[in-house]
Amino acid sequence: MTSSLRDFEPLDLAPAADSDPAEGEERPVAAALRRVLMFDLSGRTHCAAIEEIREIIAVQPTTRLPGAQAWVRGLINLRGNLVTVLDASLCVYGEAVKSPFASILLVEHGSRVAGVIVDEVHDMGLLDRDVPQDALVDLGAMVRTALA
Repeated sequence: MTSSLRDFEPLDLAPAADSDPAEGEERPVAAALRRVLMFDLSGRTHCAAIEEIREIIAVQPTTRLPGAQAWVRGLINLRGNLVTVLDASLCVYGEAVKSPFASILLVEHGSRVAGVIVDEVHDMGLLDRDVPQDALVDLGAMVRTALA
């Protein structure tokens, strides 16, 4: 997947002037790009659509859930709300996150929030919209599976 990230550029958070191009004109550069968050899983760089991620927090100790899948780390208490935490590296590659730089990405699913642990968060950036959707890690699908 690293090769699909070759079009990465630093993200300019200023709002883009989106206007529909006239017929025959090229679309604006901002319209050809999607905003992503770049992170590592088991030493491999991945990205996910920034719209899926509500917040990034430090890793916290979890309370294990009996009978849950191995990649469901457990629950944390986040500002008075119970949040299910998943290990993305264990889910995708079968290796638990061991990085001292690990973070939890908070992902919304309906009215609920789940945390997804990643090895290290790098940066926000822009990825060409022509890059196949499967090049992105679908955090939403991971969360839907865990919360089902």
